[in-house]
Amino acid sequence: MFSMIRRLFALVVTIAVVTAAGGCAESAREEATGKGNIRGINSILTSPDVSFLIEERSIGTVGFKQTTGFSQFDDLSYRFNFDIPLPGIVIPTRLTSDLIDVVADHEYTVVLTGTIANPSSLVWDDAVREWEGTETVSEVFFAHLAPSLGEVDVYFALPGTVPTLGQAIGSLVNGERSPLLEFEGAQYELTITAKDDPATILYQSVPINTGSQTRSTFAIFDIDLSLTGNIAVNFISQGGVSSVVGDVNFPPQIRTLHAAFGTENVDGYFDNDFSNLIYPDIGFGELSQYAEVATVTTHLTLTPVGNSGAVVHEGDVVTSAGSRRTIVLGGVPGALGFLALLNDARPLETFPVMRVLNTSLSTEFLDVYSLTPGTPIDDTTIAQIRGLPSLQNSGFAAVPEGMRELTVTLAGEKTPISTPVTIDLSAGDIYDIAIFDTVDPGLVDLVVIDAQLAP
Repeated sequence: MFSMIRRLFALVVTIAVVTAAGGCAESAREEATGKGNIRGINSILTSPDVSFLIEERSIGTVGFKQTTGFSQFDDLSYRFNFDIPLPGIVIPTRLTSDLIDVVADHEYTVVLTGTIANPSSLVWDDAVREWEGTETVSEVFFAHLAPSLGEVDVYFALPGTVPTLGQAIGSLVNGERSPLLEFEGAQYELTITAKDDPATILYQSVPINTGSQTRSTFAIFDIDLSLTGNIAVNFISQGGVSSVVGDVNFPPQIRTLHAAFGTENVDGYFDNDFSNLIYPDIGFGELSQYAEVATVTTHLTLTPVGNSGAVVHEGDVVTSAGSRRTIVLGGVPGALGFLALLNDARPLETFPVMRVLNTSLSTEFLDVYSLTPGTPIDDTTIAQIRGLPSLQNSGFAAVPEGMRELTVTLAGEKTPISTPVTIDLSAGDIYDIAIFDTVDPGLVDLVVIDAQLAP
């Protein structure tokens, strides 16, 4: 009770201080004469989604390697903040705060960096370029936002160009950004090597089309579990798109989950090469190991165990360089199909994360409860996941720490249709869970198919 009162008091005090500070800031400002643009980028590998705010008003939510995109504000002084939700704390925790005197026709980028325990921020200030409409060039920044990576050389050249000492466009250390560079609209390769060592290639991009009359950023981040390479690079557009640029030297990886009730065990082969067994004897409810694929489009064939001359199901699987995916065999005999899941989870410093996949065809929509063990499911309890459709997944989401009992019901109902599963969740854990059909069409199985636990 005392803890709750203390939190409520802190909230009241915080609101009062914010209101007073906002009032003082407004009264001291001069009249606006134009507008500037501002965006936030999150480069902390282990952070959950964070809030980017102007004063105490949200601009947007930013995941790792993501950006809010530019928002326009009057050319006045503002304090821009990054806030993070922390377990057991009602009021989000402030990570960084920057007072920026916004100048008209300027773009400001605030980058959250460091760690959650020791956060910091970078502020980039660039004049807006007014394109006349006849230019054939684009403008590009290169940024190093990977604390675990040392100094590197950056090359940006036509595809097939071999990195040569002295030909790099520049060297970068963590926290640095290159000058704004112009490139003719064409196709390029981004190559990153060890400092003064062009033979040691740390990253080599897929071909990149630069276009013209645009401004973009290529940002180097720490690698996470969603990628198979050593370095993560994202293309960040002015419009707020931040997308992974794959590394051609690290093939994609896929694994297969057998979720087709009533279908026999299967073997798996790539690209009709039946002399090379990739996935041996996958039974219903089983998940294979990852396997590398040679190209981003791979033909996957599943056959009866030991009989490569017959086909249970087959189809093309589309991936991207350096990515990881789970291919789910779903459906019923005579109506089978593949479902692709992107394995984009990463350990979070503050929360465990969990994804639930509903493969059941005997039910349509399901609720999943995550409760303290022994808690009854009644009108006072709320499902963690509500109305999960058949052959759909929840996506990876943060869940509370501690011992949790997971139970499935039909959507909107309170009667369990699965045996409860108890798991002990800790910050940094990643759980992949699937719901399977059983011989009883009124019941389902809830199974942990993969768990990566924090050290």
